[in-house]
Amino acid sequence: MKALPVFIVVVMAFASLAGCGPNPQTTTPTSQATIPPELTSAPVVQNSSTAYLTPNPVETQMPIYGGTISHAISGIRSLDAHQLVGYGPTVTLPVFNQLVMYDQNYKETVPETIIGDLAEKWETSADGKDITFYLHQGIKWHDGVPFTADDVVYSLDKMTDPNRSVISSWFPAYQSTEKVDENTVIVHLKYASAGFMLALAQGESQIQAYHLASTDGQSAAFAIGTGPFTLTEYLPGIHLKYKRNPEYWKKDKYGNQLPYLDGIVIYIMSNVAMGDALVSRQLDLKGTVTGSAGLDTYNAMKNGAPELLWQRRDRYNGYPIYLNTSKPPLDDIRVRRALGLVLIEKDLIIGGCGDVMFGLTDAGILHPAWGLPKEEVVKLMGWDRPYEERVAEAQKLMAEAGYADGFKLTILSSTGTTSNAGLVFAEQLRQNLKIMADVVSNIGTIEMFKRVTENNYNALLWDFSINDPSQAGTFFGTGGSSNYSHYSNPKLDEILNNLDHVLDPQQRREDIQSVDRILLTDLPALPTGLFPANIMPYYPWVKNIRWNYISYSNINRMEDIWIDPSLKGK
Repeated sequence: MKALPVFIVVVMAFASLAGCGPNPQTTTPTSQATIPPELTSAPVVQNSSTAYLTPNPVETQMPIYGGTISHAISGIRSLDAHQLVGYGPTVTLPVFNQLVMYDQNYKETVPETIIGDLAEKWETSADGKDITFYLHQGIKWHDGVPFTADDVVYSLDKMTDPNRSVISSWFPAYQSTEKVDENTVIVHLKYASAGFMLALAQGESQIQAYHLASTDGQSAAFAIGTGPFTLTEYLPGIHLKYKRNPEYWKKDKYGNQLPYLDGIVIYIMSNVAMGDALVSRQLDLKGTVTGSAGLDTYNAMKNGAPELLWQRRDRYNGYPIYLNTSKPPLDDIRVRRALGLVLIEKDLIIGGCGDVMFGLTDAGILHPAWGLPKEEVVKLMGWDRPYEERVAEAQKLMAEAGYADGFKLTILSSTGTTSNAGLVFAEQLRQNLKIMADVVSNIGTIEMFKRVTENNYNALLWDFSINDPSQAGTFFGTGGSSNYSHYSNPKLDEILNNLDHVLDPQQRREDIQSVDRILLTDLPALPTGLFPANIMPYYPWVKNIRWNYISYSNINRMEDIWIDPSLKGK
């Protein structure tokens, strides 16, 4: 296997942003940003609460003003990010801000990495039910109307209203927002909730203009924000064009006006066309969300444009194998344990994606950013022993359960990555446990879930997609709407039901790891290592670009990305 040429630069603190003072001045920047002599770049400082975090690569080169950056998406149906449409925040984050966001200096999106955006600071009451947000002052919407607390009250009420927002379910603790004055609001919660701030930092949770409340979210007129760029042209199905907002209220840590770019062009095209456009240098990067998730597309772009740089963008969503514990033989923990012992994550990743670099080996059910360290995962799964010993123990467990000669098994799956990985697992079962597994992947999603609803399956290789571990109850909580395993554990239910109430980050991490530990002990699903990463390509002249574990992070806003024109002609 060829090594992945991931571009790594020194991790520095340059990218941290600071809101400007109460009266930001419109400035015409020079071609290159400046660093006051008393300030020098320094590594990201980590304390005991952030020591477990993964710092992101950040450029140390001086920023350069000017230039337009081009990338692409496959489509857009609305400019209202609250409607949760695919790629929506990619095109709206350059225009809009949030109340809070995740610090792009780190890959993890956890309570410790939440920082202010429109909120300069906030305070939480002793009981955790009231959060007072103090807003940056002197900010204006792109049409010149002042930004005030009224916009925050309107936006929070809208995004939490199921009649006006698709993301309303993200905020179960929300009760109301009270305006204190033009620059202060108090959010009242039904109960203390860690998940509220986590949801508020998601890229979809944008603050929108109260005075434009009646504007159609599908029209360009809706895209009036407080962000670093203004939308100047929107041709559905073709492109969106943006220009620099000269009155943007943010400066970098050295006092230089943001953004650095003159503009952005986002083209709308198919995924195949994106790759071709990137190789032919029509794009500066393929996109902020979509890169390469398989070996074929990766090789096509790498061979077509060897000068491309690459960063890995991991995602929280994985694809475990849900085991139907309501029916024999998978109702027997000995059988489930035997299946886990013979499973080789590396082989499933290669089978599904073409190369192990697209997955995560030695990973549990939860993504490693949340779940157990690999040392405990391999011990719980029995993967810390030679494979021959694992197979022998698995065969012994099968004999004890009365299945020494194996049995027939049906694994439902969609086509593509999961079905290919399922075929690899089926072969592992056949060779080692005499289990004849039939991977059914050609019946379509509607028929597949009809069988799931009718409980007509043994196993399901399917998505486990959550924004926060507190949402895992949907998949593994008693009676969960997506509990494909028909699994129940009162202790797990207790932890998951209480998780949103745990505000202490350290205690929360411990509780989340307990969830992973219980799942790897009871095995209602098998970990597969299928956390499909996007390997993100971009040209060397694109500077200060980095990704965290969510699709719609601040990187889509492009407020602190720049282009080095001296590299573009090479």
